[in-house]
Amino acid sequence: MDQSNVIQFSLFMVLLILLSGCAGESERIAQNEVTAVPEQESVPEEPKNLIQETDDVPIEPAVKALSFSWNKDGGARIVDGSVPFIHKLKNGKSRLYYCKDDKILSALSSDGLTFTKEPGTRISQGTGFESFVCDPTIVDLPDGKMRMYYKGANSMKPGPGSVHKIYSAISSDGLAFQKEGLRIDSETNGDKGWASVPDAIMLPDGRIRIYYVTAAEMQHGIGSAISSDGLNFIKEPGIRVPNLVDPALIKIGDKYIVFAASIDERFAGVPRGIYYLESSDGLEFGEPTAVFQGNDVYDPSVLKIDENTLRVFYGKVAPPQKPAVESHTGVVVE
Repeated sequence: MDQSNVIQFSLFMVLLILLSGCAGESERIAQNEVTAVPEQESVPEEPKNLIQETDDVPIEPAVKALSFSWNKDGGARIVDGSVPFIHKLKNGKSRLYYCKDDKILSALSSDGLTFTKEPGTRISQGTGFESFVCDPTIVDLPDGKMRMYYKGANSMKPGPGSVHKIYSAISSDGLAFQKEGLRIDSETNGDKGWASVPDAIMLPDGRIRIYYVTAAEMQHGIGSAISSDGLNFIKEPGIRVPNLVDPALIKIGDKYIVFAASIDERFAGVPRGIYYLESSDGLEFGEPTAVFQGNDVYDPSVLKIDENTLRVFYGKVAPPQKPAVESHTGVVVE
């Protein structure tokens, strides 16, 4: 091969090598373009719950206290009698039991405001611890009869030797009562000789609870006793309401409302007058709220006119005026 051919051959080989290299590079670039994994868009992580979950504890809804707008009813319900208990009859009328001359009497009304005194005596005084009788309360029984609980005492003067106990009597018409005997013996049950001013209520399960003024554990207060047959009562431990007296119970919805009197602010802690307290179970009551404040009032009794209206009757003694029964009417305020 001559020199010119050698040069041409050499140039040809160099060109061939260069072309092979370019082709290989192109193949590598193409291959890289095919096999390269494109960068994926980052997916934001769901935010982590930074608040650690705990066992759900149910929150009790706040129970709204009852609030009333009270107005005094004009005049008196009865005059020359006091210590009332109001009983709503099945015919829509109301019978007011009250005390006079150590007897329990009654008066009848169609509107709960104007009462006509009924002839005769409902409960007469007896002897011993029934030498003085007063403070009636009535429970309607399933058989249609009515049972009255009342206070019997050997003396109406407070102090050593004065003993108050609670008795009962039964009636089919609310007028003629037959005495049944002793229900709560204050000398043997821990009441220190003072179980007085009863107010009875039938519970949803048919048992009967009597609230009454007791001298146990303090100077005065409201205690309670319970019975499955209305005759044999067991004193319940503790005090339902301290320092107030003369209980009157009513149930509104799922609440028990006790009306009571403050007769001496020195130990009651509130001015004299008529108050009410609320409870969800009939055993533990809240703080007192005034119906009204005033002297010479005691022994409230309450009539439910409708679900939003109550009438509270109470005794008033302001000598030289004759004893009387007066009332306030209250409407629930939303």
